[in-house]
Amino acid sequence: MKDLVPLPKIIIAGGTGFLGQLLAQSLLKDGYDVVLLSRNVSQRAVLGRLVLWNGESIDDWIEELEGSWALINLTGRSIDCRHTASNRQEILDSRIKSTRVLGEALHQCKRPPTVWLNASSMALYGQCIGDEGAHDENSPIIKSGFLEEITVAWEDEFFKFNSPNVRQVAMRISFILGRSSGAFPLLKKLASFGLGGKQGSGRQWMSWLHEDDWVGIVRFLLEKEDITGPVNLASPIPVKNKDFMRILRNHFAPLRMGLPAPSFGVWIGCFLLGSAPELALQSRRVTSTVLEDKKYSFIYSSLNGAIGSLTE
Repeated sequence: MKDLVPLPKIIIAGGTGFLGQLLAQSLLKDGYDVVLLSRNVSQRAVLGRLVLWNGESIDDWIEELEGSWALINLTGRSIDCRHTASNRQEILDSRIKSTRVLGEALHQCKRPPTVWLNASSMALYGQCIGDEGAHDENSPIIKSGFLEEITVAWEDEFFKFNSPNVRQVAMRISFILGRSSGAFPLLKKLASFGLGGKQGSGRQWMSWLHEDDWVGIVRFLLEKEDITGPVNLASPIPVKNKDFMRILRNHFAPLRMGLPAPSFGVWIGCFLLGSAPELALQSRRVTSTVLEDKKYSFIYSSLNGAIGSLTE
């Protein structure tokens, strides 16, 4: 019997978080060598091989990049916090510095990864008001607003790196529906307590993506060598907040009922939870022309099916 050829190495910077661990689990299951660049290598129960880095300067971790197949950068301080001046600076710096140092490291590699996927956000399209059509990868970029400015600066830093030997994809990620982390478990809990009514006016748009499609799309982008540039990671069917909360209530709320949260209530609740109210009240309506054209097959395109799968 011939010896099995080991599958290539994939580097995930910031891979110890929720999204990184979903990817690591899938890749490890198929036999890939998964390396996680992390500031804390003493973590337990983490999927993947931990390698120390500080996200700002080149060190011994650069050796892991040599001859690897792919680099995935998910580094960045969570935006789910109060947007104070110091937090805003940390949110910006964590994204810019990590992306910059990875680009510098790739320039120094003799055999750099063939593909670099970098996290980004759908925020750079700005708000979608009323029944305005969904934004796709061809929509204009909006630079006014904190989250918009952060995302534009993030992608500008990413695309400064330019090598014909490294394919680059900016992943403009929407709201991920996940079982164990992110905002979904909190929304599920609120619905189960009878607090699953609409938030604010309920007319704001919500673009979403099931955690299984997060993994599926990233692996699709790794393998499709003809995809480059920005890609929206979002379900093809965004919904309004009032419809999202109704479907959530149908699955989790007592008698399928829930008290609404007026805008001032959302502001108070977010303040008490140490979060930013604009995250709950913003209106983002995003779909992907790239994924449609390249024939990605969504596992969950229906919100009802997606939420139903998370009850199992």
